[in-house]
Amino acid sequence: MMAVTYRHIIYIYFPYLAAARIYRQGGASGQPMVFVQSVNGADQVMACCAAARRQGLGAGMRLADARALCPTLHSHSYDAARDRADLHHLALWARRYSPLTGVDERANGIWIDVAGAEHLFGDVRGLMVDCVRRLRRSGLRVRFAAAPTCGAAWALAHYARPGTHSACQLDITPGGSVRPAVVRAQIQQILAPLPLAALRIDQDIVTALHRAGLHIIDDIMMMPRAPLTTRFGEGLLRRLDQACGDIQESFSPLAPTQPMIVSRNFAEPIAAASDVGALISYLADEMARLLYHTGMAARRLELGWQLVDGGRRRHDIHLSRPSRQAALFHRLLAGLSDRINPEFGIETGWMQAHDCSPLAPVDQPLHHMAPSDAMAIDENYASLIDRLVARLGYGSVVRLQPQANWQPELAQQTSLPEVALSPASVTGAGWLASPPPLTAPPLTAALATAPPRPIRLLAHPHPIDVVALLPDHPPAQFIWQRRTHKIIKATGPERIAPSWWTAPAGTKSRDYFRVQDQQGACFWLYRDGLPERGEMAAWFLHGFFA
Repeated sequence: MMAVTYRHIIYIYFPYLAAARIYRQGGASGQPMVFVQSVNGADQVMACCAAARRQGLGAGMRLADARALCPTLHSHSYDAARDRADLHHLALWARRYSPLTGVDERANGIWIDVAGAEHLFGDVRGLMVDCVRRLRRSGLRVRFAAAPTCGAAWALAHYARPGTHSACQLDITPGGSVRPAVVRAQIQQILAPLPLAALRIDQDIVTALHRAGLHIIDDIMMMPRAPLTTRFGEGLLRRLDQACGDIQESFSPLAPTQPMIVSRNFAEPIAAASDVGALISYLADEMARLLYHTGMAARRLELGWQLVDGGRRRHDIHLSRPSRQAALFHRLLAGLSDRINPEFGIETGWMQAHDCSPLAPVDQPLHHMAPSDAMAIDENYASLIDRLVARLGYGSVVRLQPQANWQPELAQQTSLPEVALSPASVTGAGWLASPPPLTAPPLTAALATAPPRPIRLLAHPHPIDVVALLPDHPPAQFIWQRRTHKIIKATGPERIAPSWWTAPAGTKSRDYFRVQDQQGACFWLYRDGLPERGEMAAWFLHGFFA
């Protein structure tokens, strides 16, 4: 048996993909709905929505039987080609996380091999949280799972009970530098309670296993292999070995997409600003048209031109989220013709779209939803960010992102601005523990009564000279920038201890005080080190209050 390299495989299952497409086209949500296809002269249910599933309906039923159970049932023609197209678009969209994505057409799912890319989001859990947040925006209901093998991820996504998760969380490196025996044992533990259908075997084999009294994967794990192979065929044990990692299994990743580019050549070089402006307008319109016909949207546009002397110049436009709107392209490129130096003339101009992803069904609100104030704010926010980035340059516009850390300098970090996402229903099951709540939890009493934070925080605390009555009392005065500040009011201390599991050795606890001087100015001071522990204390200025 050859050695198996364990990887981080994410499987995303879309149980109601066809229904989501009807909702996007304006169909009413919440009503039982099935998708039927003629099989041997009879209408058979091929897929259904969540409301129909709650009524006891499912794939494989005859439409007449389904209507008998649910008289208010709505039926639609099953379009397998549209489902495949939607899955293909979703797999292309998922390439923002990894270049290795694939489509599972037989089970309405997509694969993502994130080995080597999970560190971009902290870990696999962070990547999954980001993925779920983005899928929520489209209203897609999904089940997801992550596991070291393709078979285990598929089984957990389809058959694990919602809300249940593996108790172990392995840090598997891309190279598989873990003990294979340990990984295999833990995969077996997770797969054991799942039904035998989770092994992706034919239904007739599942039926035969049930007749033999075998119902879950644990029933066959320790059985002699020869009798199982003789009675049920080699496919059963091959699927079991693939799920456990004894046989290497992979999926077929999507082929790299061709670059999306439009261009225009000139018989005679152009140099006038009006001609350059007309060239930019033409390229923007053609790019918007190309994106529309391919069903894609771009997050970055590269405008390039070649001069008469052979020199090449370019200008990048970054978008806050994927778009294919010609009006937006024109607005972001407005005034660029006056800043371009054509020198002796421009022979060729082109525009190329980068970081492309499908505009639908991901990253687009459902059409039947009425525009809300939140959506209007979302659009205005995205437009504002695009204009600021176009004017100031990519990387010059950032936002503060709160972090789960009490250390003031670590409580937030800067990141590129990103449009907030709206909530929807997503259920998860998988190898890793469930992701943290995606909506803000209710404020606890501790958070509601937490001391305020200054409106301005110094990048580096400034050392100050302090006069204090006693070591554990607020300062009576301090000297900062050769100026003495006499304190008339002080509150505190607020003790903030370092994160001992990440803080460097020797990091001390801090006692923070909010003080006000005779001029009315309010400061945030802290004492580094606790005298009661025998530590040498030093004082610092860390921020200013309004």
